[in-house]
Amino acid sequence: MTKSLSEFASRSPGPGRATRLTVDLAAVVHNYRVGQQATGPEVALWPVVKADGYGLGALPIAKALREAGAPGLCVALVEEAAALRGAGVTGPLILLSGLAGAAPGQLAGLDVQPFLYEPRGALDTLAGLPPGRGLSVHVKVDTGMGRLGLSPEAVPDFLEALDRLGDRIRPVGLVSHLACADEPARPETARQIEILETLLRHPRIAPRGLRVSMANSAGLLAHPGARGHWARPGIMLYGSSPFYPAADWRAAGLRPVVTWTSRVAQISEKPAGTPLGYGHTHTTVRPSRLAQVPVGYGDGYNRRLGNRAQVLAGGTRAPVVGRVCMDLITVDITHLPQVGVGDPITLLGRDGEEFISVEEMAGWLDTIPYEVTCALGRRVPRTYRTVGDS
Repeated sequence: MTKSLSEFASRSPGPGRATRLTVDLAAVVHNYRVGQQATGPEVALWPVVKADGYGLGALPIAKALREAGAPGLCVALVEEAAALRGAGVTGPLILLSGLAGAAPGQLAGLDVQPFLYEPRGALDTLAGLPPGRGLSVHVKVDTGMGRLGLSPEAVPDFLEALDRLGDRIRPVGLVSHLACADEPARPETARQIEILETLLRHPRIAPRGLRVSMANSAGLLAHPGARGHWARPGIMLYGSSPFYPAADWRAAGLRPVVTWTSRVAQISEKPAGTPLGYGHTHTTVRPSRLAQVPVGYGDGYNRRLGNRAQVLAGGTRAPVVGRVCMDLITVDITHLPQVGVGDPITLLGRDGEEFISVEEMAGWLDTIPYEVTCALGRRVPRTYRTVGDS
């Protein structure tokens, strides 16, 4: 049975786990609107919900964005498309990673639009499409990413090879991907745009009227020439700036999406000179009050956060000391005598005047916000908050 968005929003993670994740669907929709305001109505925005919605839950996020008017959605894998279809998500789906692992009949049944980037395999797969079934496809060209895509010179011949498969295969788009859009001052983006625009003027391509897509979050916000007919916002929807670390979510008017919390499981007092945890990577330098918090790398709280990260307790920052374990972290709350067993601990999100963003955690890990959310463990219960929730 198909579940409504309200059912996701009201679902409680239950009393079993102190550690839980809250995803603000209203913030996701707000961030989608930020993209719409940047591009204007002439550019359609197709949200990217691959990798389980960047680790936050593809299905409720997809439903929220479709209800907000998104014309279609982008996924990476056939399995991701099948999961959305099986849960009742309607509307077009773009298959960003192409035909790998897909059976022709499965593609038609799912009503997806794949990106095509490898000529021989694509032609062989599409030739096996069952009779009576059609498929819209987008040809991907490598304009400078150096990753997936045909060379610009190969595109005209490939389009004509698709034509020879008959009118069941409908080439509707020409797409590419930006390599350096997150650094707006770099010249590579302008060069990529120029290559694609030149290709679109080719006499064997121009009459086709193909719909163009090139822009990711950084492209649609900072590079008007890359916006094309439709854009593919990703990280901005999930509350992080595509220009991190040069700018954070506030600069683009985004709203944070994730709140990750737990509770104090135990408090102990240790004298100065006490080594802590696996490997004794931290030794107390004073008589210390220590909280054990039931979250760890088994939940996606990265092991490298030990002796680097901070959490929020009672609206105040407190350091994570010692190694992160699979199920536990240790927090030094010596300066917080009011914090007791059962009190909330904020790993990501706001507590009083203090706030820990996904971007800040990415900085502790010397990585990007994408990796932080994609790594969130499935054993962490999720709650989805909508506009009307308090």
